[in-house]
Amino acid sequence: MRALALALGVALLSVPAAGARGPDPKIAYVHGRNALLIYSGSALRQPILLPRSGTPHWSGDGRLVSFGGYIVAGGVQLPAADLAWAPSGERAAYVTEGGGAGIWSSRGRRTVVPDGWGAESVAWSNGGALALGRAVCSGACGLPSHTEIWIWRRGSLRKLLKTDGGRPQPFAWHDGHVLWWDWPNSGSIAADGVRLYESERRIATALMYRDYVSVCGSHLAVAAGGDRYAMHGKQILFDGRDVSDDRSRSWVSPACTAAGGLVASASNNTTPNRIGREHRAIWQLLPTRRQLTQPPAGWTDEYPVLFADGSVLLVRTRQLPFNKNGEWWTTTHAKLELLRGGKLTQLRELTFSGPDSGGDWLNYYGHYDWPSRLAVAP
Repeated sequence: MRALALALGVALLSVPAAGARGPDPKIAYVHGRNALLIYSGSALRQPILLPRSGTPHWSGDGRLVSFGGYIVAGGVQLPAADLAWAPSGERAAYVTEGGGAGIWSSRGRRTVVPDGWGAESVAWSNGGALALGRAVCSGACGLPSHTEIWIWRRGSLRKLLKTDGGRPQPFAWHDGHVLWWDWPNSGSIAADGVRLYESERRIATALMYRDYVSVCGSHLAVAAGGDRYAMHGKQILFDGRDVSDDRSRSWVSPACTAAGGLVASASNNTTPNRIGREHRAIWQLLPTRRQLTQPPAGWTDEYPVLFADGSVLLVRTRQLPFNKNGEWWTTTHAKLELLRGGKLTQLRELTFSGPDSGGDWLNYYGHYDWPSRLAVAP
């Protein structure tokens, strides 16, 4: 495994640079312990067998890839279920299984707060500061104490704010402020919307999905709206303004650029009687408004990623249920597509099946959780 990881690290560094047309994105995909690196500008595809599954992430410079707490190049396994890469370079922050937090770099590891401190999540700023959510439990945890957000910078720790009892989950920064979810200590309550804050200011109520908030330079895009059904009542707020401006559709998964470009995925605005018929299309909302894709019947276009040159990566998805020995299973078919210059190019087909009772859900009330399986680096 270590030899494979070292060989992979060399391969990551040797992929040709992008040309003037814009970057050729690199995609990391994971299903179970099987991972795959996809290079859109070449025929190179690299399979990886992981020690255990985990959400994929690219380092800030796009040279390293991780799955959960496992960093492939060098075969580093951090004592964490996941990590957060700094926006630039090759530093990763993580929450330990014991409620501490640390930082990894090629120079080694550094403790930020010790186990038992109550760390919940971490988020890097562009300037190298680290936000830490804190919630301290004693024994069986009902309502935790010390629900706070702290800021670590160059070895110094200070308290930013105290919350009203929900578990604060910082996940990003915007214009020097911490973006965080006020998780209400209940998964069933959170399923119908969570309060989203920018430091002390509440800015929206939204579903707590990674692809429902996008920070792009000074811009902030949010798929706002409660109700667990992703096909119902969602709108896109861009810098606080409703730019979707069409209540006949439910708008999700905004993706933006620092120059002010914005795309999102939209379905009919309805409470569906059956999950799996979303039939979303990708729309450009800024700088001008137009529909970019028209998926065939039975398919839905999900999780757009927008690049500076206007290219869009998307996952065209279809799910088919079937009965196997008296138990319901679902097969997910996906086409990873790159829309560039008005032309769709298929990069890879992805197919997997699993029992509906197995907990390996991709679609939850109309939200396809591709961000837990796909990570993109330009």
